[in-house]
Formats: sequence, structure tokens, C-alpha cells
Amino acid sequence: MAKLYFRYGAMNSGKTANLLMVADNYINQEKNVIILKPDKDTRWGMAGEVKSRAIVTSQPAALINDSLNLQKFIAEQLEVIKIAAILVEEAQFLTKEQVRQLAMVVDEKNIPVLCYGLRCSYLDGELFEGSAALMYWADTIEEIKNVCQYCTSKATKNLLRINGTPQYSGSFVVMGDVSGDNEVVFTPVCRRHYLNPPKA
Repeated sequence: MAKLYFRYGAMNSGKTANLLMVADNYINQEKNVIILKPDKDTRWGMAGEVKSRAIVTSQPAALINDSLNLQKFIAEQLEVIKIAAILVEEAQFLTKEQVRQLAMVVDEKNIPVLCYGLRCSYLDGELFEGSAALMYWADTIEEIKNVCQYCTSKATKNLLRINGTPQYSGSFVVMGDVSGDNEVVFTPVCRRHYLNPPKA
């Protein structure tokens, strides 16, 4: 039987690279995969594709918004092609209802759905809506591990700095990256360095 998977990790843990490798495995076996990506992910000016810092090639993705019924969307796709797997990038941005819809796709269509995303937001003590729903509905929950930027402990949090200042409140959706000279920079950190971050 197919399963709903939630593979989560802190920033820069290789989630997207993992998704692309899974997609590549299916494609090499001439099996159809659908990659979904919430339209909130606007990093690097990407539209309709999934790209990783660790892998040169990218894959096309269907952009989805909060109002899209994923059960109906997948049913429409199945009228055209046979789907071996559904991969979801930045799954933390899904709505609670969309996660439930994906669970129904797994149960009714027997198609595995693999969701990749962050568990924790940068906000103090807050999970993303999609992540919380996946923690509830997923059959299998797997952590993709990463190391804290400032020590050898496991990174479990995402520290956001804006103009060098750590942020613990604000909007759930803030786009940034883990490198470069951006004003908005995320850092994978352990709990100790989340609460007591070194100076930037």
C-alpha cells in the first residue's frame, strides 16, 4: 500500500536534493512523477521548477496555491497519465486541508506522496500549518539531518536574521536563503544557538 511521507529538516539539509534524486530514479525507470510546489516559494526567481544548491539539474513543477483542491487536481492528471508518485517541495506551505487531500489521494488512488519541507518556522515555538498537518496525517515521518552552523549539534531550528538582527516574530512566510549577501538570511541552528545566536 502507498504511504504519505513527510521528510523534514532544517534549512540546507538537502531536502530538495533528496526530492530531485527520488524524481530522477522514477524518471530513469520511465515512470511518471508529478512535482508540486506552493507558489509561495519565490526564491531565486523560480517559477514552475524545483532547483537545489547541491544538484545542477532542475525538474519542472506544478505551482499550486492555497485554494487548489489537490484531490481534484490529481484526479484530473490521472485522466491523462498514469502517476507513479507525487513529490511535494516546500510542503510546509500547504494548507491543513491540502495535506488531508493528499492523504486521501494516497488512500483512494494508492499513489505514494512524498512531502519535503521545514518542520519549524523561524518564529519562536511555531510550526508551519502544513508541517503540523503532516505530522498528524503522515504514515511515515523522516528527519533529514543537518548540523548547526555554530557547533556540532544537530540543527533543529531555522534562525532568521534581517540586516544581521535575529528575528523571532513576524510573518510566517519570509523568503530568504542560507548564503550570500542578502539582507534576509536563514541559518540552520541547534536550540542553544537559536536562543543565544552568535553575532552575525
